[in-house]
Amino acid sequence: MKRWLLIPILMPGSKNMATISSELQKRLEKIRVQFLFDHPFLSVMALSLPMHFRSNPHEAFETNGVAIFVDEEKLSTLNDAHLKYTYAHTLLHVLLKHAFRMKERDPKLWNRSSDVVINILLSDFERVGESPENEVMMEKFRNKSVEEVYNALYQENPEGEGTPDDENPQEQKLDLIENEGDTEATMEEIDAMIVQAIGAAQKQGNIPASFLEVIHEVIRPKIDLETLLHTYMTESFFDKESDFSRPNRRFIHQNLYLPGYKQEHTRLTLYIALDRSMSIQTKTFAKFLGIIDAILRMSSDYEITVIPFDETVDTTKIVTYTTQDIRPSIAFEKGNGGTDFSPLLKYMQVHSKFDATLMVLSDGFFKIESSPSIPTLFLLSEKQNMKRFEKYGDVFYFDL
Repeated sequence: MKRWLLIPILMPGSKNMATISSELQKRLEKIRVQFLFDHPFLSVMALSLPMHFRSNPHEAFETNGVAIFVDEEKLSTLNDAHLKYTYAHTLLHVLLKHAFRMKERDPKLWNRSSDVVINILLSDFERVGESPENEVMMEKFRNKSVEEVYNALYQENPEGEGTPDDENPQEQKLDLIENEGDTEATMEEIDAMIVQAIGAAQKQGNIPASFLEVIHEVIRPKIDLETLLHTYMTESFFDKESDFSRPNRRFIHQNLYLPGYKQEHTRLTLYIALDRSMSIQTKTFAKFLGIIDAILRMSSDYEITVIPFDETVDTTKIVTYTTQDIRPSIAFEKGNGGTDFSPLLKYMQVHSKFDATLMVLSDGFFKIESSPSIPTLFLLSEKQNMKRFEKYGDVFYFDL
């Protein structure tokens, strides 16, 4: 039988374990041992993450996605069952990269949305302690991503006031610290730790499928946008077919009569559906416009029509570009409405050309029940939405 030595990981700035009470040391070590046997993936996280002891501004446990900050005084108010649950809850914040995924969103509302998702996930597990009273459980958001929960709560309170706990501030948890030091090296270390934790979870064999799906979405590889545009836009749209009526000139001098090739399309006809709804962050919308600009700079002969949409398709804002436009102006405004894909589908059925292709620039936070009338590429900024769109067209994720 293997023997495991539990060594608390300390970083510069941390209090030495000797400076905290022996009782706290024993309580934390006991939980880590329980994680080791009951939930190995939590054990991997607990033993890998630096733990700093300090006076936290809000909660007993707080995290910035790369370390855990523990307030001994606040922690002393938690019984063993609540402590175990809170520890597991904080580790899942790290595992799901909530601090890095916050971006420009409202911190309080994002924190609450993250808590909702984690508490639903933990409700499917056994032996993770007991949920404290200040943890929020909203069953209606089961199988929803953090971004989907955030958008739903934001629409309920569009002025940013927020969370249902505003009238009772003491019930608003703030255990998530936005991480602004998103360096490539740091993310590589976190990703490596997550992969190790997932490996431990899969070996365990009794992990809920919903949890594994959430984890796989977190580590799904990113697509390089420049490579995507070059490959998809040139090869897919300009496929060649063999044609014996046009012999290949390269081999005629050798008395070889081989087929030449003709292009199926002489012009790229592309429709770009630009999601301008409220759920699209300003930074994301700017990226969408940058993608449109990159496509318009292609040297191919094209006719590209940009169709902004949210709850409706405003035909007065539709713009068509051709290669004759020397300096195309890309001036589209973000809206504040919801997202409805149906009006766009109806517009495409009536107005799209049969040999065209549709590119949808969106976060994917909308309902879709039928495929567009022409071949479609969904270019999504939120990776957790990819799976829902796979049966309706090609789906790619790009990272901001």
